[in-house]
Order: sequence, then structure tokens, then C-alpha cells
Amino acid sequence: MRVLFVTTRLPHLPCHDAARLAASHLVDHLAGRHVLAVVAATGGGDTPAQRGWLTSRAARVETVSGAPWRRAWSGRPADGLDALAATARRVAADFAPDVIHLEGAVLAPLARAAGAPTVLACHESATLRARDVRRAGGSAWRRLAARVDERVETAWAREWFGAATACVVDSEDDRQALAEHVPFERIDVVPAGIDDVKHAYRRSSEAWRLVFTGDLDAPRDVEAARRLAGVILPRLRREVPRAELLVAGTDGAAGVTRTLGALPGVHVTGSLVDLRASVWGAGVYVSPLEAGFGRKARLLEPMALGTPVVASRPSLSGLPDVLPGHHVLTAESDDEFADAIRLLMHEPVVANTIARNARDLVERRFTWRTVAQRYEALYARLAPAPAVEAAA
Repeated sequence: MRVLFVTTRLPHLPCHDAARLAASHLVDHLAGRHVLAVVAATGGGDTPAQRGWLTSRAARVETVSGAPWRRAWSGRPADGLDALAATARRVAADFAPDVIHLEGAVLAPLARAAGAPTVLACHESATLRARDVRRAGGSAWRRLAARVDERVETAWAREWFGAATACVVDSEDDRQALAEHVPFERIDVVPAGIDDVKHAYRRSSEAWRLVFTGDLDAPRDVEAARRLAGVILPRLRREVPRAELLVAGTDGAAGVTRTLGALPGVHVTGSLVDLRASVWGAGVYVSPLEAGFGRKARLLEPMALGTPVVASRPSLSGLPDVLPGHHVLTAESDDEFADAIRLLMHEPVVANTIARNARDLVERRFTWRTVAQRYEALYARLAPAPAVEAAA
């Protein structure tokens, strides 16, 4: 098939930028089986080597300067989106794609005049994300900003998403949210993937160390870290005095470091580019969040690396293939978390079995190769029959 791939970030590998990771791995896996044209926005941090990686995989690459995609407060399309759309239309006219892949919900307006079936990869519902921030509390300003974001994202989905032939989200929760604006049958669930080579299985850890990873600027993640450090860990240390907790984040952690880092047995580190060493260096990964939104990638990392997971059931909502008691242990109350963690610390056979089962599931269901195959199946469903036959 001939696939036109449009994205707001230049795809390349290796890549630590979560925002462009899915696009980069999809391009990498699709290039060997299909003819690709890529239209991407580029910024000052993109290098010639990264562009070279992309041109080695795509038959045609066109770039535009990165710019605001939507207007502040109103959320209407801005000049940057208009420029990207104009370039995509020009490339589509020459390239004649069988399918157009729009990477990111912000590109939804491009589907209205696409000229070919369009797949809008929304991934997570931005409306759910804004609603989650609003409900998490925090400062009055944060709640107000989240309320505005929720209205903007809801209006964007209502106005633009319906033009896409198909929308793709990461989980059933996201699908249910999107179904308010798009017919249910036009929404496909394709879970996030993980690089199973980069995240190689390794059981080398400090058995008494817990780890929690997250965005330490996000109220929900900070609240989970506080619960873990201030309530669950002290319960655990009554019977396991050696137990310690590492809270590791990819974003700012100044406030969290001052408060949580002063607690007995707690260490906090933020602004990490790569969390793998923090995860595989621990005996147990703990996720005590009260909602699963945005946790899929965080949980896949320890499952791939071989660190057994104890998680709340809500935090597993985006991973329906994960079976409690087989791939992870589950808990709800603080005492249940302490008991499950203690079991994994004292019973290495249980810990190793949980870790191995989780890794096997990752290899079967959550590699980027598997994700790409699911997108290929969706493209084949939408593309004209001759294109599908030629790609077979």
C-alpha cells in the first residue's frame, strides 16, 4: 500500500521523546512493507542525522517549520496547522496514497479534504486528560486551566473528529470518551507499544527497593507518590525495615523532592530522560493510582524489564490483557498494597513467575511490531481493494 504519514514531529530512532515515539516506531516497521511518504513538522532540535534516518525509510519526505497548531484559549486551528495541511494536500496530490495516517488528534482538520481514507491516531483522549487534572484539585489556577482545556478539547473532538474514516485510541476508556463524538464502530483500540529490545528482560535488582515512575508535575502522579511514600511504605517498613522507595520522574520534581525526599527511606529524582535503570534496579514496581488514564506506557516498562508490578485495578484499565495474579498483583487498600509488596519481597519464586509472565505478555501483545501489524490491518480494511491485493 501507499501510505501518507502526517505528523507534527519529525520521526526518528533512537528516540526518548514520548510524544514522537509511536510515530517513529510505526514508520520504522511500515517502511519495509509499504511505500511511505512523510509530511512532518521540524524544529530547531532536529538534526540532519535524524532527517537522514527518515529519508532512508520513506520514498518522500516533506517538512514544514513547527508552529502553534491551535490558537490559545479558543482552540481554533492556527497558522502552523494550515501550513502543514497545505503541504499534506500537495504531497497527496502527487503521491496518490491509498491511506492517510494522521498522527495526533490535533491533525483532525486535515481529514476533511484528504482525498483518501484517513486514520486519525488520537491515542489518548485529551478530554479525559483535562478532566483528570481538573478533578485532581490543586491550585485554583490549575483547576481553571483544566476546565478551559476540557471545554476546548471537547469542542475540538465534536467539530473535527467525525471527518476521519477511522479513529485509533489506546484503551477502551478512551474509546468510550471518543464515542460521544464519533460512531463507535469507527473507533479502533490499538494499545501502546514498547521496544522489547531496548527494554530487555533482566532480573538484577535490589529486592528491598520499591519504585514508582511518573510525571512529577502532574497532580495525580504526585498524589500517588505521596500515598506510596507517606502511607504504604511506613506500613511495609513495620515488618520490612530495610524497604526503601525511589520516586523517579521524567519531569520537574523540585516540590516533590523537598517534601517526599525528607521522609524515611524515600528518594526522589526528577527530569530523567531514561527511566530504565530506575525500574530494573528495584525489586517491585508499585502503581497505586485511582485511575488508569495515561499509565499504560508506565506499566509496560517494568513488565518488559522484569520488575514485578503491584497495581491498583483502576490503573490497569488501559491494559485489558493483563490478568491480576498472573501478570501482576493487584491491591486497593494501603494494607493490601503493603501485603502484596511484602509477598514479592519474601517469595522470589512468586516474584520471578509474575515477572516472567508479564514479559511473555509484552512479547505477544505489546511490541511495536505487533502495534504496526494492527495498524496495517486497519489500513487494509479502509484502502481500495487493488492496493490491498498489491500489498499482500
